[in-house]
Amino acid sequence: MKYEVLLADDDDSVRLVLSKALTRAGHSVKATDNADTLVKWAKAGQGDIVLTDVMMGGREVFQSLPELSEARPNMPVIIISANNTVNTALKAGTHKVFEYVPKPFDLEDVTQAVSRAGLSVNPKRNKVSSELGKLPMIGRSAAMQPVYRAVSRFASGDLPVLIQGAVGTGKDLVARLLHDGGPRKDRPFFRETDFENTSLTLQKVNGGDIYIDEISELTPKQQERLLAVMTEAESIPQSVRPRLLSATRKDLRRMAAEGKFRDDLLYRINVAEIRIPPLSARDKDTYELAETFLSQTSQNNNRRFETEALDILHRHKWSGNVRELENLVRRLAVLYSDDVITAEMVLQEFSKDILSENSGEDDKKLETQLEEACGRLLNTSRGESGLDTPYNTALGWVEKPLIIQALRLTGGNRAKAADHLGIHRNTLRTRLKLLNIS
Repeated sequence: MKYEVLLADDDDSVRLVLSKALTRAGHSVKATDNADTLVKWAKAGQGDIVLTDVMMGGREVFQSLPELSEARPNMPVIIISANNTVNTALKAGTHKVFEYVPKPFDLEDVTQAVSRAGLSVNPKRNKVSSELGKLPMIGRSAAMQPVYRAVSRFASGDLPVLIQGAVGTGKDLVARLLHDGGPRKDRPFFRETDFENTSLTLQKVNGGDIYIDEISELTPKQQERLLAVMTEAESIPQSVRPRLLSATRKDLRRMAAEGKFRDDLLYRINVAEIRIPPLSARDKDTYELAETFLSQTSQNNNRRFETEALDILHRHKWSGNVRELENLVRRLAVLYSDDVITAEMVLQEFSKDILSENSGEDDKKLETQLEEACGRLLNTSRGESGLDTPYNTALGWVEKPLIIQALRLTGGNRAKAADHLGIHRNTLRTRLKLLNIS
């Protein structure tokens, strides 16, 4: 099917690119740079589908959507936005937007959204509570956009939702967003795992949400009782039926295949799924997260991070994800009273973490592994000379990763890395060249 698309964007280049892409797809396009004209066209009966930017002329298109919806309640609206926050996605759900496409977008995603919108005469979306603005998820990275869109879609739904993500990624926060953003927000958010009495459990949850953090840890008996609760709940009218929200960092499918998790329970809980990316996949969200955590912790509104300090935080490998970053920032805020958190302060805290991780037992294991590796190296070497001698090879095993870690901790600053290593910067420059470290 081909449709007439009413396109609104105050960026001339975006309008041109989208108009050409939609025309190539066979649609006709009327383009404008403001929401007022968009509403005027819709009121006049023009267009089948609206495709619009969020911000135009310093004004949000959401302010115009109620008027447009009143005039054309069956007209699907697709919004595109560079302000890729969870609040933008949730406002899209509140205003019955058919699709939310974050910038930068793929043209194929836009044309497919238009095609899907054309097939839906009246997209049925329940309103998402504006109270969700009080529980924002911070970050604008492309990796977080599927999470925001999923929260927007599932918050007002009735499907069981499985939230997957590593430790510290924010699974609890997503669960709260799903609960507080839908019609169950005034009903219980039930976090217990004692389902021994099915009737009592259903009475307690009273049509709200049951949330289980790390559902993989339920005992076989708890899994059996939870399954009984879900089965019994099916006899309750849909309007007051509880919903199950569960979270895990483990592969439940593999656990089910190994007989460690009930497959019949897995099929019931894994209906809708939200996967939260690790912090390492979230581009530069670290900057915004760190600054937000600092402002939340400090009464002094003037406190900030030095640019180099933020760069170091961005390059760090956050095995504990957002939770680890938040804990570090809170610690920095308490330990240092300075208005500016510097790179040196961040590095000082990182060095404490590294020292605490290297316990005596770990040192002993490492020493044993190195002894075994050196033995294998000497047994396979036959008196080589030059740079590739067993001596130089063994030194390289330790020296290269040591230098790489020093550079990572200092954000690539060679002078500071040399100071941390206790060597002259000229020596470091020579070793970088010899070890082929860029």
